[in-house]
Amino acid sequence: LFGLMKPSTGASPALWWEKMFTVEISPGSQIAAQIGNSVVLTCDVMCCESPSFSWRTHIDSPLNGKVRSKGSKSTLILSPVRFENKHFYLCTVTCGHKKLEKVIQVALYSFPRDPEIEMSGLLVSGNLVTVSWKVPDVYPFDWLEIELLKGESIMKNKIFLADVSKKSLETKRLEMIFIPTTEDTGKVLVCPTKLPIDEMELEPKQRQSTQVLYVNVAPGDTTLLVSPSSILEEGRSVNMTCSSNGLPPLSENITLTLMSTKMGDSGIYVCEVIKQVGISRKEVKLIIQVAPKDIQLNTEPCHLCTILFPLTKFYSYKVHRQQFHVL
Repeated sequence: LFGLMKPSTGASPALWWEKMFTVEISPGSQIAAQIGNSVVLTCDVMCCESPSFSWRTHIDSPLNGKVRSKGSKSTLILSPVRFENKHFYLCTVTCGHKKLEKVIQVALYSFPRDPEIEMSGLLVSGNLVTVSWKVPDVYPFDWLEIELLKGESIMKNKIFLADVSKKSLETKRLEMIFIPTTEDTGKVLVCPTKLPIDEMELEPKQRQSTQVLYVNVAPGDTTLLVSPSSILEEGRSVNMTCSSNGLPPLSENITLTLMSTKMGDSGIYVCEVIKQVGISRKEVKLIIQVAPKDIQLNTEPCHLCTILFPLTKFYSYKVHRQQFHVL
């Protein structure tokens, strides 16, 4: 560059510098800034030893940013970016008697997160459920487009129209009611969302969320199998196995084993399958029997009667002089 400094007309080096000096502004003539992020606007000077910098908006409003100038460079830092930063910013550079100005437009948008999919409750086969998806903190939301797909099928979509002059972050929602079936298990809900602002180079212009469907089925057809039998002699073992249909299925059948049964084990046994989507129960009567035993009678006139109540207790009655006594 210094090899070019050969004024042939007798002009001073300072005047030559003024003629050669240029200004560049970056990142370009326009930048799409996401609200809440940080943006740095930079003014670079070429061929000026002692430039003087100044920044302003096209309407001379407050900059709402910090200026840092050193040597041939000046930066305007907007952090965090707010609605007040939606302006044309002008960088003015003075070099000797010459003044140059560059302008950059700061356009705003907000598209910070993927859409959120919510269910009104558990998916139960045959029951209505509301699926809602929301896009948080969007700006500008005119032409915001939301779709909901189940597999490859579009279930619902919407394009939002709005007053472009409105300056606020908004959460946009869309809802749909459908009745899931067991065939929906394993299918994927996809929610692609687009913010196609043609004049802005947004990153990203599209976001999406996915959710795998799992449809529950209330428990039913519960069975309680008793092996070898629900009527046993005292001292034998018994297994009671409970099983039930429904989704999600039981990890395994439940078995209750009673070893060396006694009369006190007689009763009603209940298997109750409890899930968030329903309850199913089955009961069985278990009867433990004891064979009657012969009892030696004394010489007094009396009669001994043994009565078996198979459901609960075993009673012996001794008859003596026309009176009954519980043994």
